[in-house]
Amino acid sequence: MIKKAVKFVLGEANVNRIRRVKQAVNAARATWHNTAGTLQAQPEKESVWCLMQVHQIEKALAVGRTSYVDAVKYTPIIQKLRGLTASGISPEDFTIKECSAVIHEALSQLTGHEEDKAEFGRFVRENDISLDFRGGIEIIPGSEILSHNDFDFGAFVRSRHSVRCFKDSIISREVIYDIVRDAMYCPSACNRQPFRVYFSENPDTVKRIIKVGCEPFVAPGMYDCLIVTCDRALLTPHELNDQEYINGGIFLGYLVLSIHAHGLGSCLFQFLQVNARQGNIRREFGMKDSEVISAFVGIGELEDEVLCACAQRRPVESVAICLE
Repeated sequence: MIKKAVKFVLGEANVNRIRRVKQAVNAARATWHNTAGTLQAQPEKESVWCLMQVHQIEKALAVGRTSYVDAVKYTPIIQKLRGLTASGISPEDFTIKECSAVIHEALSQLTGHEEDKAEFGRFVRENDISLDFRGGIEIIPGSEILSHNDFDFGAFVRSRHSVRCFKDSIISREVIYDIVRDAMYCPSACNRQPFRVYFSENPDTVKRIIKVGCEPFVAPGMYDCLIVTCDRALLTPHELNDQEYINGGIFLGYLVLSIHAHGLGSCLFQFLQVNARQGNIRREFGMKDSEVISAFVGIGELEDEVLCACAQRRPVESVAICLE
């Protein structure tokens, strides 16, 4: 009965079209999921494994689970790190520095583990690893954590609007770096930070980015745009189809607030992972096959007067549900 009603309201042709779109989306999802494991080169797989291991150690240190920290077998992790450096990965690579710092902190708190400590010492000496990179845990006064919250956050977020018309200018590399650097302090799965931001100072390249990502929803007054991706090579197979959405979404939220904090306007243009143009766009802009485009973000300097959609919010009680 319901199917007949839907056909009556939408028409047979539209129902069939919706069915074909759903089939195409499901097929694309299945293909992407089945091939995702092949998108990781071996060093990337080892890097992800190492980062996940040391992040578990770091979390255990942070909550005082010394029994877990003591039970970890450190030598296999160190051997994986040695394999990464042997494959040509620089000792200055984030994975090497992060893992070395956490292992150093953990072993310094443990008695015993002489073989692990000797193996780690050899690895550090062989690769001239600097141990001045912070890892493990640090004790921070609560007052210091709260030292920058003396401003009206509600007013700040409410003052941000999606803007589609800007001054005719391209944002400089230095400003983009500052914006992204702040946004990178968002949470991510095991601190793997799989998000990437592509931008250009070349007007012709920017026009290409806007054309492929924002039309037909862009006004003539957009002159700069970012591409935000999530690198699935930094995720494990069981996380695929989940964590790229979660990590990409969290980063995008921080990114638009960072743009706002730097005195610029922005507008998000969502981009479906199953969009058939994902592959073409990756190739056009030199992205890795393992990257998924999360969104395009229009960015720019604000005019003296800005035309914005009202975009009212739902009542808070319909979003925040109090459970008995």
